[in-house]
Amino acid sequence: MSRSHDSLVKYDSPILINTSGREISAASGGKTKSGTAGGSATATSTEDILNSILPPREWTEDGQLWVQYVSSVPATRHDVVNLQEELDKKLLQRKARETGICPIREELYAQCFDELIRQITINCAERG
Repeated sequence: MSRSHDSLVKYDSPILINTSGREISAASGGKTKSGTAGGSATATSTEDILNSILPPREWTEDGQLWVQYVSSVPATRHDVVNLQEELDKKLLQRKARETGICPIREELYAQCFDELIRQITINCAERG
């Protein structure tokens, strides 16, 4: 699915949900909502904080409900550099204006800040 490529925020693989709200299957090979098989209390707490700050994306495709949670994987230095490169690339691709008020620049910067908040929240929930 191409939904994960339209945002600078890092998301987990989409999960197929049925109408009763119960998980049917995950596109990521059976991964649960908590992101881990056992799911420790700290990881669950961090994921709850992440989901309250950055709610999961939900959409319907071919009559099926899909949910995509924000990734709880810690960022590396390489991820931060990639974020900067992706931001620059998207600003050029979408032809954002360099001066004045630009809604495209505003949207991309908002996504970038959301991704930074996600990264900081995972490293230290109190700061996120």
